[in-house]
Amino acid sequence: MADIVSQAWFWPAVFVSVGLPLLLIGLTEMYNALVRGGSRAAPIVLMVRNYLVPVAAIMVLISQPGAWDEEQSWFKVFATIFGLLVILVVINAVDHLVFHRAEKGSWRDRFPTIFSDLIRFVFIIVGIALLFWWVWGADVAGVFAALGVTSIIVGLALQNAVGSIISGLLLIFESPFEMGDWIETNEDTGYAYGQIVEVNWRAVHLDTGNGILVIPTALLADGSFTNLSRSPEPYLAKREVEFGTDDPPGRVRELLVRVARDIPVSSPDREPTAATLEGSKYSVGIPLQNPGDRSGALDAFSTRLWYAARRAGLHLDGDDTDEWRTADRLQKALHQIAPILGLRGGEADALASSARLERYCQGEVILRPGTVPDATRFILDGRVVLGIPTEDQGFVQVTTLGRDDAIGITALTRTTTISRAVALSEVDVVSLPVAMLDEIVRGHPLLAREIVRESENRVRLARAALAAVGEVLPYGRSMLG
Repeated sequence: MADIVSQAWFWPAVFVSVGLPLLLIGLTEMYNALVRGGSRAAPIVLMVRNYLVPVAAIMVLISQPGAWDEEQSWFKVFATIFGLLVILVVINAVDHLVFHRAEKGSWRDRFPTIFSDLIRFVFIIVGIALLFWWVWGADVAGVFAALGVTSIIVGLALQNAVGSIISGLLLIFESPFEMGDWIETNEDTGYAYGQIVEVNWRAVHLDTGNGILVIPTALLADGSFTNLSRSPEPYLAKREVEFGTDDPPGRVRELLVRVARDIPVSSPDREPTAATLEGSKYSVGIPLQNPGDRSGALDAFSTRLWYAARRAGLHLDGDDTDEWRTADRLQKALHQIAPILGLRGGEADALASSARLERYCQGEVILRPGTVPDATRFILDGRVVLGIPTEDQGFVQVTTLGRDDAIGITALTRTTTISRAVALSEVDVVSLPVAMLDEIVRGHPLLAREIVRESENRVRLARAALAAVGEVLPYGRSMLG
């Protein structure tokens, strides 16, 4: 027994026969655990188990004295195979640990794929060269010298092309933008505005809303641009407008802010801004939740501003004509609603001194929650949705109002309304101020009863609409306009 233990091959044989199965079992369990966890390291462990460990065991056995010929050719072959496997395992392990497990936003996450591929290729070439030098005694100095000279020649020949590519790759590595960001380039790079839909080592692809614009990354690296999505404040969509020289600037700025605040895509985290410029020009800034909403927001703002300026008696673009709001049309409107109010023709004509014609565009808010209506508006033409805003549902529709229906019936009781009325189409109304309504009710008491009946009907509709979505009416019945 002592003679066997003293043999040179005994302990290596024990290591291979006992340690190899245990190591294979351990690696198998590790591989199964990584597969269950969805880890990218599972293929690396599988490669170690199936190839690296068996080849290492064979090398241990054939490395014993007298196992092979004196030159140990087979040992060198297995050593070469083992070295290649080590190179592959190490490169894949480093790639997994450094890049695939990188935290979002870190330098490893921003590292360009082409750089990692180039580094991997260089390490493979260098590793193979060193392996052949160590195992076979090959002279690889000439290979490195030729590689260096070739790199210099190719670099000089492609200096401009490679320089632009490197500039683009460095820009990607810096990562001033990412997929989905909105950017705006300056004049030095050619003006462009759009959302990033693809980024590669050569170009950035922008969705401009009118096709895909491809901008070389080198052009962005040499120029300047603005990342609209990375501003700490909401993006401001700006527009300049002009009013009449006789329009009070304070009223104009107040109107601009009010119209901008009602744009659906405006950000609730910041108030719109309005400033007076030279002459009768004004600048308005609309904070947006998403820079991509700029075109739609500015279009909606310009449309609504036209209607709001007409209602406010201000002169957008210096225009002081209003061919729609005429005395004849007002008289016809009052005669249209006279039966609703219980008035005769002469009584309706008497309202012309205080009544007003108003027009709203689709999407405009006619009645706001949390306010006491200063007038009751009767619909002459168009459709209006009446609803209640809630925290969970956003907006619960109660009913749709049409011709001859009233908006703001809580004006008579001076009660704060909880409802919101939004125009579903272009809407024409005639507005009767509260003082006028008081006079009409004193002369026609039955009108007050009709208003109460309509208010109760809307409360009943509101309770049913809210109950359908699991909500309850939070306030008294007289608060629904």
